[in-house]
Amino acid sequence: MHVPLLHLTDFFGVCETSVPRLLDREGAYHQSIGRMKIKRINTGRWHLRHRDPFHSLVNISTGKLYAVCVLIILGSWVLFAGLFRMVSHNCGLGANTMLKAFYLAIETIETIGYGVSDPYFEGCWSGAVVLSAAALWESVLNAVLISIIYTRISRSQNRAVSIVFTEKALLVEMHGAWFFMFQVCDFRKHQVCEAHVRLYAVQHGEDEGVSFQTRAMRLEHPDDSLGGMLLLALPQLVVHRIDAWSPLCPKKSQWTSRSSRATSFRYPQVLERRSDAESGSREALAPEPPAPSLDDLVQHLATGQFEVICLVEGEDAISSNTLQARHSYTVNDIVVNGSFQRCVSRDRDGTCVVDFERFHEIIERGSDGEMVVQSMP
Repeated sequence: MHVPLLHLTDFFGVCETSVPRLLDREGAYHQSIGRMKIKRINTGRWHLRHRDPFHSLVNISTGKLYAVCVLIILGSWVLFAGLFRMVSHNCGLGANTMLKAFYLAIETIETIGYGVSDPYFEGCWSGAVVLSAAALWESVLNAVLISIIYTRISRSQNRAVSIVFTEKALLVEMHGAWFFMFQVCDFRKHQVCEAHVRLYAVQHGEDEGVSFQTRAMRLEHPDDSLGGMLLLALPQLVVHRIDAWSPLCPKKSQWTSRSSRATSFRYPQVLERRSDAESGSREALAPEPPAPSLDDLVQHLATGQFEVICLVEGEDAISSNTLQARHSYTVNDIVVNGSFQRCVSRDRDGTCVVDFERFHEIIERGSDGEMVVQSMP
């Protein structure tokens, strides 16, 4: 039976405002900025953070990091101004006021140049100690601050901004099975190396007393048994089959009394795929549970308040650092039996053209069930 193009929120009066979201959608172009709505309560966490001050500083905002660096430098000037003021009389520095000592500290630490009457401090040992301490502190401080600021401004996570996901995901029935799918692509012409994708389902609603239960999702395309690799230069279709091992599958379609671990899932068994048995990779000697109906799927997704979190990871070719692009879909973001609009075409000179204005567009599948598939296994 042909199912028209329909949003899941149109089923059973599902209220759009009633569906929570763990991962934000605050970025431009209907994207996420990667911020998860998680509140952590732990009285001992500050002790753990103090054991790793470098990453604590790197992970704060750039503006706050600059402010911290400025305060550290100012504190260094004030500290050594006090030391120079203490040895000023014995070493003939002429810094008889705190302001003069402050100027001398800046000139020393920042190697601007001296204006003292005797650059040898009249042979004063205390002056040599203070000057040596200032020189050593300046070398260490510059190395630390430069490394922290460089790590912050060159972090590869900014590179993940150009990896875009479609605004909506599709719930499509093909060959008697249901599939969850979406598209992902990279805006930039300089591609991410070793790009791959992972999917997790987070169930916000309580199931057996557990909230925000997290489960992994196997992928049909790209095949996760081969690493789930992606070529982000062109739009890539990511496909998850809703079979007995899928967290999106209703429980009555996950296990029956005649099922076995080869045809259905029960915790804590290994996560399999129905397609592996169909392709002959393993034997399925027991009957498989019945495929879920659309009504059962929608009811399961809505009552469980599912959110599918998508993670695309890879390496930046310039810095060789790992990056991660994050996105998520709730029942508000799922369209039934649609097809992504064609956004790739051939120019007159044979150049491949990717139209990101049409990247998010969804069209209704024809009566024959055909759909536009940009990337094939």
